Amino acid sequence: MTDTHTATLARIQQHITDAAAAITAELDSVEDPVARQALAAEAQALLPELQRAVKAHRSATVAELKQGRTLAQVAEMIGGTTSLVDQILKVGAKK
Repeated sequence: MTDTHTATLARIQQHITDAAAAITAELDSVEDPVARQALAAEAQALLPELQRAVKAHRSATVAELKQGRTLAQVAEMIGGTTSLVDQILKVGAKK
């Protein structure tokens, strides 16, 4: 892992921590516990969208790596298997 990788991951983790704190503060501002609970459930339902966005970005990046390369070459580059590369690419194809 490079210093740049580590620093970028730390910034991403901080963004997630900041977002969680902002969401929690927003929920805490709702006095009615029934309404707060309902909003928390709705907010929780939004989380898969974040996961989809990150998966799509990963898939697009692996597709970029795949240009002119074999699955095995890409697998070696990312430290995975050809099956993993194929699976990641298929996620992007489903969009």
